[in-house]
Amino acid sequence: MFFSKKLKNLDILVEDLKDNEIYLCISKNKKGEVLDEEPVEIVGKELKALVEMQGQRRGLIRYGRELFYEVIGTKEKAEI
Repeated sequence: MFFSKKLKNLDILVEDLKDNEIYLCISKNKKGEVLDEEPVEIVGKELKALVEMQGQRRGLIRYGRELFYEVIGTKEKAEI
């Protein structure tokens, strides 16, 4: 079950992410510090799976105990 919290920058719910859309994410540590300035590209379907497995915290998608993704925008539709 998805949490009802909104993603910080996109201001949408996780369940509103589109499966075939590529989202740009910034990696952050648990203190909120940016780990890498280069955005990571992740498909919406994978982001939803991450939230289902790892959860969400303060509008960020949890990747592990120390790593979070902040979704900052979209790139394009993936060819699936």
